[in-house]
Amino acid sequence: MADFLKGLPVYNESNFSRFHADSVCKASRPSVYLPTREYPSDQIIVTEKTNILLRYLHQQWDKNAAKKG
Repeated sequence: MADFLKGLPVYNESNFSRFHADSVCKASRPSVYLPTREYPSDQIIVTEKTNILLRYLHQQWDKNAAKKG
């Protein structure tokens, strides 16, 4: 790896002086997601057509209209 970096233009050579190929992280065990709830297998995830800000503003407007009326 050091040979690959050799000869590249740098502003500060000390940035690469602490690099050692041996110190690269060893292959660790990948993290695994463990679900906390059971979801139905036939569940379908869809995206909303309306903008989240517009949806929030409409909800607030409906809440205020319900309080007044």
